[in-house]
Amino acid sequence: MNSATRSILRRGAVLGLLLALACHKGGGSGEGDSTTAATTTTSGSSSAGTSSTGSCAVPELGCPCGPGMACIGDLVCEAGVCAPPQAGSSSSSSSSSSGGDSTTGGPARCGDGVASPGELCFGVPQLLLMGASPSDIVLANLDGDPALDLASCNSGANQVALRPGDGAGSFGARTTVDTGPAPWNLGVGDFDDDGHLDLVTVNGGGTSITWLRGASNGSLTSGGDFGIGMAPQQLAIADFGTDGRDDIVVSNGADANVGVLLADPAPFAAMTTFGAGLAPRGLALALISDDDDLDLLVANSGSNTIGLLLGNGQGQFGAAASFPVGNEPRAVAGGDVNGDGLGDAVTAEGSGGITRLLGNGLGSFGAALPFANASSPNDLALADLDLDGDLDLVVASGGDATLRVLVNDGGGDFDEVAQFVTGATPFAVAVADLDEDGLLDLVAANAGSDTVTIVLTSA
Repeated sequence: MNSATRSILRRGAVLGLLLALACHKGGGSGEGDSTTAATTTTSGSSSAGTSSTGSCAVPELGCPCGPGMACIGDLVCEAGVCAPPQAGSSSSSSSSSSGGDSTTGGPARCGDGVASPGELCFGVPQLLLMGASPSDIVLANLDGDPALDLASCNSGANQVALRPGDGAGSFGARTTVDTGPAPWNLGVGDFDDDGHLDLVTVNGGGTSITWLRGASNGSLTSGGDFGIGMAPQQLAIADFGTDGRDDIVVSNGADANVGVLLADPAPFAAMTTFGAGLAPRGLALALISDDDDLDLLVANSGSNTIGLLLGNGQGQFGAAASFPVGNEPRAVAGGDVNGDGLGDAVTAEGSGGITRLLGNGLGSFGAALPFANASSPNDLALADLDLDGDLDLVVASGGDATLRVLVNDGGGDFDEVAQFVTGATPFAVAVADLDEDGLLDLVAANAGSDTVTIVLTSA
């Protein structure tokens, strides 16, 4: 999904066992747009909407609680009812690790303010209005302050919506800027080397991208539309040269190719194309071969393959090698998932499968290894969520409107540990530290409900 460059993290560690959800931190809103709490379920739960705790919408003070329904905040579950904690007790609503890696020598636990490797603590999901059919999101510092801002491309309104972040996990009033028809995918980069981040949209209702030039105050103005291929899908962004200008790669679904638009000569050179499989969709740039040049991963939804195009570092790619995966791969991410220092790939398939391809460091992959399932997943992201040095996985599961979190054991095996109910049809997911606590938070673009879902993590 999100189309910024995805680099490999070469690290390894041992993962503790993740259990439940943590304390609540809310998101903000602006211009009358409300922020509402959603429902979190632990691994294996498939419930949606509000919880089934009697008349309680959430497990607050005096509400029923039990396995799979932890109390919010610092409340503890006593005799099946949420109650204030007693002196010396710990909140049962906190996620905890049984790895015994806390600084006190016992198991790490949420709410102690100490981020321990293997510990993963979640807040209550919040919904924030963005506009008509947000299909992608970026999290970036667009206005020059330390906080990350939130932008979405709203395909139902032909607009990009922007909300400035406050550095505490909340966002201010929404502004919009017009784009081409049906902006489908969104990327961020500095395309004119002016020191300000810009945005670019893939316009699914036409054959163009729209460049939105950034300014020091976070405002966006149109830099023009630029022609690409037929049925464009997604993009990836990186600086392939040494000119300080980010370049663009886009998948052209009806042309069975990917196109590269270099930002030199300014604003963009004519698109150069490279063959891919049928109906290419998701893209990722990652270090797959044993050099330092970014390679390109392509999810070919029409040929049920992942394409690997080895890069030369100058925005040119070799012939695509194809690797079979499950039916209708929609998204792909690259990174070292098994700790061997080599680049791997993970795909999300429309048929429901999640598959990994382990790299050999020579520009190739082994056989596809399915390892998880979701409901019509649309996007995924690899990131070290629990600070143990391994890449974990977040999946936007469109069919059942959930975000799914899978933790890595360090050897490339993943265990689903949490699900979060989102708005309808989560179409994209992004991971970043929104509240500046050193921990990665989750955001999903809900194309079917005009919202994003925000899940903050804590220690």
